[in-house]
Amino acid sequence: RAAIDALATMSRTDATRLWRIVGETLFTEMDRSAPVAPTLCTWADVLHAALTGAGAAELAAAALTCHHPQALHVGGTSLWISLMQRAGVDPAELWHAHSYELEQAVMQALDTDASTNTSTSTTWRAAEALAADLVLVGGNGAAQRLLDQAHTDIDPEALRAICAEDIAVWRTPADQLFFDPVAASASDARRPPKGDDAWVEEVQRAVALRKNTPRKLSPAEQLLVTRRREVESAMRQRVEQAARGLRRGLAIVRAAVAGSASVAAANMLTLMRVVVDRAVRGGSTSATLAGDAIVDALMELVTCADGLDPVLRAPVAMGLLRARGFAVPAAWEQEPMAALASRVLYRLRAGCERTPLAAAGFNFVLPLMQATADAGGWGGLAASRVAADDEYAPTDPAAEQLALVVDILGFHAHFGFDEAMPRREMLQLLIQLMAMRPTLLAASRACLEQLASEMEGSDGPAERAVLDGGLAQADSAVRGACLAALDFADMTDAPFSAAVWVNMGGRGTESVPLEENGELAATLWEDNGMEVQPALITAVVPFLRSEASELRTCAARAIGAAVEALAGEPNYDQLIDTVLSELKAAYASWLVRLEPDYDEFGIVVPGTQHRTDIAYARVAVADALYHVAPLLATSAQAQALVRFLVDDGVLGERAETVRARMLDAGARAVESHGAAWAGELMPLLERELAARDRGTTADDHVREGVVVLLGRLAQHLPPSDDARVEAAVDRLLAALSTPSESVQSAVGQCLAPLARRLSDAKLASAVEHVMSETLSAERYAARRGGAYGLAGLIKGRGLAALKRFSVVDRLREASEDRKDMRQREGALFAYETLAAAMGRLFEPYVIQFVPTLLALFGDPSADVRDAAQETARVIMAGISGHGVKLLLPAALHGLDDSQWRTKKGSVEMLGAMAYCAPKQLSMALPSVVPRIIEVLTDTHGQVAETARRALLRFGEVIHNPEIQDVVPTLLAALDDPASKTDAALRTLLFTAFVHYIDAPSLALVVPILQRGMRARAAKTKRNAAQIMGSMATLTDPADLAPYLPSLVPLLRTVLVDPVPEARATAAKALGSLVQRLREERFPTLVADLVAVLKSDASGVDRAGAAQGLSEVLSGIGLSRLEGLLPEITANCSSARAPVREGFMMLLIYLPTTFAEEFQPFLSHVLPSVLAGLADENEQVRAAALRAGRILVASFARSAVDQLLPELLASMHHEAWRIRHSSIELLGELIYRVAGLTGSQAEREREALRASFA
Repeated sequence: RAAIDALATMSRTDATRLWRIVGETLFTEMDRSAPVAPTLCTWADVLHAALTGAGAAELAAAALTCHHPQALHVGGTSLWISLMQRAGVDPAELWHAHSYELEQAVMQALDTDASTNTSTSTTWRAAEALAADLVLVGGNGAAQRLLDQAHTDIDPEALRAICAEDIAVWRTPADQLFFDPVAASASDARRPPKGDDAWVEEVQRAVALRKNTPRKLSPAEQLLVTRRREVESAMRQRVEQAARGLRRGLAIVRAAVAGSASVAAANMLTLMRVVVDRAVRGGSTSATLAGDAIVDALMELVTCADGLDPVLRAPVAMGLLRARGFAVPAAWEQEPMAALASRVLYRLRAGCERTPLAAAGFNFVLPLMQATADAGGWGGLAASRVAADDEYAPTDPAAEQLALVVDILGFHAHFGFDEAMPRREMLQLLIQLMAMRPTLLAASRACLEQLASEMEGSDGPAERAVLDGGLAQADSAVRGACLAALDFADMTDAPFSAAVWVNMGGRGTESVPLEENGELAATLWEDNGMEVQPALITAVVPFLRSEASELRTCAARAIGAAVEALAGEPNYDQLIDTVLSELKAAYASWLVRLEPDYDEFGIVVPGTQHRTDIAYARVAVADALYHVAPLLATSAQAQALVRFLVDDGVLGERAETVRARMLDAGARAVESHGAAWAGELMPLLERELAARDRGTTADDHVREGVVVLLGRLAQHLPPSDDARVEAAVDRLLAALSTPSESVQSAVGQCLAPLARRLSDAKLASAVEHVMSETLSAERYAARRGGAYGLAGLIKGRGLAALKRFSVVDRLREASEDRKDMRQREGALFAYETLAAAMGRLFEPYVIQFVPTLLALFGDPSADVRDAAQETARVIMAGISGHGVKLLLPAALHGLDDSQWRTKKGSVEMLGAMAYCAPKQLSMALPSVVPRIIEVLTDTHGQVAETARRALLRFGEVIHNPEIQDVVPTLLAALDDPASKTDAALRTLLFTAFVHYIDAPSLALVVPILQRGMRARAAKTKRNAAQIMGSMATLTDPADLAPYLPSLVPLLRTVLVDPVPEARATAAKALGSLVQRLREERFPTLVADLVAVLKSDASGVDRAGAAQGLSEVLSGIGLSRLEGLLPEITANCSSARAPVREGFMMLLIYLPTTFAEEFQPFLSHVLPSVLAGLADENEQVRAAALRAGRILVASFARSAVDQLLPELLASMHHEAWRIRHSSIELLGELIYRVAGLTGSQAEREREALRASFA
């Protein structure tokens, strides 16, 4: 008390210092004393008297003392705030002036031993109370500072790194060892894996038994114990630090909610990031260390989730905890997670559609949606026979949950301008959903673009980083969506974006998705003023290791493009050196040893076994070198590249794909710079060939590659060095026997230009050598290599060499040799390589060879048959459209042959057409595939099996990923149409087509659709028609056009089906076809449908024709409707009742098909509809009434001024039927204008009557 009295006579600084001492003393005294009776002087009274008249500095210093549990409140108000009010100190100003020391007071008080009981610790409770008051007086500023500290305190990575053994050590007293190394060494017991709970319990029991039996340790044992104490001390310290941070962070969260609900709601995004992204992400360790604190924090936070239905608050919180593996009260475990998620998400979607959630409520809900996406949804469609055949079978609940998530996100995308919304998390979630579910791609992309557009001008680095990261997704459609979203972002502050530049590498790849993404990326690059810098190349190199082949291809091309863009810069030579060094380093780091590592005791080092060879990344490095090779600036750089390939053994590495691509890179460097630097490069290669052969497989591969490079380099030798050219040809001919397809192919390419420089005698000798090897060599590799050599030499000298050396005649004789299979196989090899090397120049000889090839498909030798198939594949890959026309008749004629071998050969030939160029393939498929399908039912098993393999070959060349996934189902339906067609249609129906459907896809799908539309079941016909309509928008019109003569009549058949749903689906499909392929491909369709309306056909036929005509007119456009409208209105008053009924039905469907576009025509059709209400024919009157109701329902809000006068005038018409119907339509119009329905109005009237009863 004396010290308090002395405060009045001291300076402000000394008084503050003294108050801290007094405050600490009082805090200790309050801890010692029991709670004081209310009638006596309380500690609050003491502090109130001591601090009366104190200034802001003293009040700041006394903050923690004033929040002691025994002095916390006076009359329901915080003592500390009460003292500030009496002293005339503004709480907000005090916070701003002393924010650091107040924050430190809270943090230091909360930094207690993790074993402290927070419910009884007065220091902890005082710190929480002070933090709550700081949030109250400091508002958002104080909350942000405290929550930033909480975000730092909770380290999810450190929490996840803690295992069961770490926690067991932490719980063991510091003066004891959890694991006794002496006992373990003595028993020579093998230690179980880390984190084994059973082992932990066993060791704990052993420790308990040994506590009272100490013995003297030897020096070696003492050393073991000392080292173990150090290890356990470090483990204990790590766990203690993580536990302290977790408890303190959660305490700050609870204090923020307790301090001010409005401030907590405003900072809900940060609060949820602390609790969910930090604490919950810690997993089971967080649950173990924090106990129920995480559950309590979430339950307190949900009270601030503004806008969230109170009924949903607890289910959302419990669902989130269950999704992340946390224990929840037993009552919340009763409901399956799938049912809980579906129930909550359905209710959220329904509520958000009416009224979107406020930012606080949405921030609380979003983590549950994230957990749903991370799990891929909960529950699945049970595999059952009923589900496969029942059109009303339940859909996949997991897919429904993810669709609901997209819908909920879509309802809130227009709030993207609000920085309180979790925009970063929303972007991440949408990208994740697009990547994992193609069916959600369209909806997710639309939501992503809307969110990005709303964020325009307010987006930050975090949001841009998410979109930039999305450019590294494997799916090109997802990358395209992210590029479209980035168009709304401001990226001018970034010098470059490596991901954008990588996507620009898609230009020139001849892949439609990559080309489109490349153009979008190029626009982004230019609009944001980005520049190519040397650092960009360094940032692109990691993309070479992407698991997506498309990205690796783009990255390799992007590196070459960046180097080319920097050509002409002052330090260009150094840049090339740097690029080569980085690519070499990347190759070395990705060439991992597949053998495990061993320690000094011969034990396998954990984590080094079962390594995976990432050869694809090294192939990407080779691709990058291939694109950089033409851009080398100096001879030294070319020599460095050659040394890397040769001296470093890259051409001899274990993966053949890498060797082949590296050889291509070296060959391109030699071809690009050989003319200038042949003198420097030739000695390097010759020296390697002159070196002693080490006899290893790798060395053989290197020498083979050197021979190829030498052949490429020899092309650039001056004319005076013909002798060296001939020597190079000899080396190349010798290398043809190498058992490597890539080496033989490269040698053949090298021989073509060198053949032009050979003398006639040398050329004749070389041709005779390779012909002999091709037809007579013992080894398969030698025959194959001889064929490549023959193709190279003939290509170099042209068609004249074919005649000069009688190549074709000799090959024909060999192919007809019945005794020696090597002759026949060699001839096939030669035809294959000549067709590939010479292209269409060799096509006339190929056409002549087709009958022989068909015969060889049935050769007794399996090797010859395999060679025939490969030859057919190569021939078809390069054949022209004219060649296909010449070849098809012979192949199709063979299918009608009575000999099964001939028929089988024809099927093999037709199956090889799968490898034709896209244009030729689309031309051949409509006539080829149906004939192959017919052969599936052939009585000879081998013929039928060959037909199945042929269809499978068409499935292998499909480029559409959605169709690729269902190829087995489609083939099964083609093979067994009676029982498998429905299953195939259902599979296609639930497939979301987001990529273009290519010609091979159509070839397999269209026969199934044709079969489906011929079926008797209405659901089968409806499904087939629906698929046809969906596919029409994703198909090249040129690919679909050949199928129209068979598809359109089938659709028109479904159009007159008795089931209305089937008719409606067929009509929409027909409209989609017309819209996609234009009216020119359906010249008589409109006239045919109009003719049905005018005919005496049944009412079902006329209804189908009317519905189909409305969809077709919608596909064609308004101009066609405008031209046809006079005929429609005229026929509504035709003398024949069936005609009037048919065109009145057309007026039923036109308003719903054209929607608002039909409004200008109301004045033309209303008189006809109203006149039809008084028609003498009942069916016409019914159709007119339906048409009138459709018009009222469609245009009640947008065209009241047109509808109302006509209906009012009709109320006075002389015909009573018109008056009656007009009153009915007028009533419906009034209901809709008022926003009511008839049933709703009737319920209100009944309620009103009941109130007077």
